[in-house]
Amino acid sequence: MSQTPLHIAQDFPATSVEEWRRLVDKDLKGKPFTSLQSALEGGLTLQPLYTREDAGPAAAPEPPGVAPFVRGTNALGLTEGGWLVCQEYSEPDVATAAEAIRVDLERGVLGVWLRLGETQGIRVRNTADMERLLASVPLSRTPVYLESEEDPTLSATFLLQVADRTRTSQEALQGCLGLDPLGVLARTGALRSGLQAAFTEAAPLITSTRKGSPGLRALLVSTRAYADAGATSVHELAWAIATGVEYLRGLERAGIPPEDVARSLQFSFSVGSQFFPEIAKLRAARLLWSKVVAASGGSPEAQAMVLHARTAAATKSRRDPWVNMLRSTSESFAAVVGGADSITTSPFDEAIGLPDEFSRRIARNTQLILRDESSLNRVADPAGGSHYIEQLTRDMARAAWTELRRIEALGGMTAALVQGDIARVLAETVAARNKSIRTRRLPIVGVSEFPNLDEQAVSRTSRASETASPVSAGPAELRMTPLRPVRLADAFELLRDASDRHLAAHGHRPRAFMANLGTVAEHTARAMWIANALAAGGIEPVQHHGFADVAQAASLIAASGARLVVLSGPDAMYPEWVPALTAALKQQSGRIVAVAGRPGEHEAAFRAAGVDLFIYAGGDLFETLSSLHKQLGVS
Repeated sequence: MSQTPLHIAQDFPATSVEEWRRLVDKDLKGKPFTSLQSALEGGLTLQPLYTREDAGPAAAPEPPGVAPFVRGTNALGLTEGGWLVCQEYSEPDVATAAEAIRVDLERGVLGVWLRLGETQGIRVRNTADMERLLASVPLSRTPVYLESEEDPTLSATFLLQVADRTRTSQEALQGCLGLDPLGVLARTGALRSGLQAAFTEAAPLITSTRKGSPGLRALLVSTRAYADAGATSVHELAWAIATGVEYLRGLERAGIPPEDVARSLQFSFSVGSQFFPEIAKLRAARLLWSKVVAASGGSPEAQAMVLHARTAAATKSRRDPWVNMLRSTSESFAAVVGGADSITTSPFDEAIGLPDEFSRRIARNTQLILRDESSLNRVADPAGGSHYIEQLTRDMARAAWTELRRIEALGGMTAALVQGDIARVLAETVAARNKSIRTRRLPIVGVSEFPNLDEQAVSRTSRASETASPVSAGPAELRMTPLRPVRLADAFELLRDASDRHLAAHGHRPRAFMANLGTVAEHTARAMWIANALAAGGIEPVQHHGFADVAQAASLIAASGARLVVLSGPDAMYPEWVPALTAALKQQSGRIVAVAGRPGEHEAAFRAAGVDLFIYAGGDLFETLSSLHKQLGVS
């Protein structure tokens, strides 16, 4: 689980800042001040200290409820009832999903978010299915949000027909019908009728809901496909606004004025693990959308973004999934502070399969505790006035605006998707992020850091059906390669999967004999680090502490039967012990010898003695573990 470095925002007199800078320069001992800066994805840079002067001549942000809505769209923030606790459902079976909805509504959930589709959602194929799904939902007071995998207009029709059957007033309906053609294109790779035809088809629904259902928004801009595929916060923000721009233009051509389009739009963002940048992203989203709608001639009321936030799928792990509870809590907290109108906390087991009642209970209770016990709904815009967050919001907005202009130069979001530009950017982003993950500069608790080889596996029913046909099959006016979801933990979890197969086939995991040199005090820190690193690849460390001499060490290692031996201890002992012990071990057939730590000037001598590899902080641990798997015959 990644952490955002701590940065301080404080009001200091100029003399205090200057004095602080002199002390910092002294402590740096010649290192540049820029060494204290932290780089964020998306080209952003965090300073070690933020003061009022960082705001420059810019005026203070408008209060909450005033355009451009950086501080929220409501004058009192979330203090009037709080945000909407909204649970998401994607169980394929209608009856199973309906029962989950019933239980959750009885126990604190206030809104229902339905993912619909044949492969990754609820299989609602007609109005009768939708009616069964919503049997326990009082539509007159419960917001319902649709996110359809393939045909949003058909799904919206089902919902409206259920409202008619249950004699629910159209005026009382709340939520979103989920018309998001570019979201469908990005997720499935196909838009059957083309974009302008989708706009033409959506126009009557927009008109009717604007007149008869003011609490029901027809259009959705969801960033799920981009966030799940690895987008940075800057890219997710920019592509959401670019999609909104595309909808404003296309629907105007279909006869819907920008004012009505803006008032019919709902945005949905994923919230990842970088706490402060995610807060800034949501605040910047409202700022940028307000500017776009204002430039389109929209009124201040139309400029107010309706914003849903969902805890990110990419940050969740299959291994040690209990840590996902902490990840989701942090992400939900960021969504609240960022001012989301409604929030979905994903179940901790979503990366494994279909959630059970326990995981859904933990998910909804996460928000209930944040609201009712932590009282996060009692402060209007808790982030407001923080020089750090205000500046980060502006930086995020500027970076996203630059990306938006680049997308516009390509011809808009549709062109960027179909031409493969979005996929290219995502591939570059994922490659750069994977480098940080592989070296553990971006650690994943429970997976690449502090893995538990003895954890009891959490088993869930698989989410995808083997019989479901691909959504993108058949002819389509617009087609592209669907964006592929990724998770931060994917690479290391593949190594753990291979270790599990080895355990099942041989009765034990791949092992490493840890030859810890010197006293316990001398070798403990390094030995623990190495054991943790090996376990990240599913390699079980077998510890032995201290040896009388090289002969005893070689004898004990031979008796262990371990092919992989890791020599670990204080650097001062290495010149004497490593060449001699390695030479003795290499006389034993098939022995792989690794040394813990950087070899420095001794590398040539150690390799000449037969050392195969060195394991150290900052190296490509994934590559090292993958190589060891191959040498140890781990499939």
